[in-house]
Amino acid sequence: MRPSSAAKREQILEAASILFVQHGYTDTSMETVAQHAGVSKQTVYSHFGNKDELFTAAIQCKCQRYELSDLFAATEGALRERLLDIGRQFVQLILSEEACRVHRTCVSQVDTQPQAAELFFAAGPQTVISGLSEMLAREAANGQLRITNPRHAAIQFLLMVQGEAQIRSELGIEPQLDEAEIDAYIVSSVDLFLRGYAA
Repeated sequence: MRPSSAAKREQILEAASILFVQHGYTDTSMETVAQHAGVSKQTVYSHFGNKDELFTAAIQCKCQRYELSDLFAATEGALRERLLDIGRQFVQLILSEEACRVHRTCVSQVDTQPQAAELFFAAGPQTVISGLSEMLAREAANGQLRITNPRHAAIQFLLMVQGEAQIRSELGIEPQLDEAEIDAYIVSSVDLFLRGYAA
């Protein structure tokens, strides 16, 4: 049986994700993606109109695997536990090899290919900030938090939970922090955030 349209799309996204991580935005062509996905270049263009669209979809696909959008939408359970889940998943995402390599590539090519950095920000960080902003606004409306600017609060939360682990990972500083130390830091950051925005 021939692969379905949805299956072909997944093949293309998987190939694109690997190639963008390995070679960056500039050095990855639609033709190369087609070859690695085992489909025709026409098939790639039928699913993704251009390389910008494919790059954006590949970044979004990686982010979706960490289920942050589901965590932002969740309403069951204590707020502290939900924020801990968000912090842990977010840190796992930014410390992943794929995220680090794409981020480094975008930074290294920002002078020659600024659109790659813009696309990365819109598909990754901007999407996460928006999702968390909406969650925090909802919690403020429900009286759980006292927040006047949910976007600022979301950015503060995300930057705070990254901590030393993100800096060491970005710079390739060894040894990396162990999981227990990272988790202890996330817990303290969430508790600090909740004290700062207590209703």
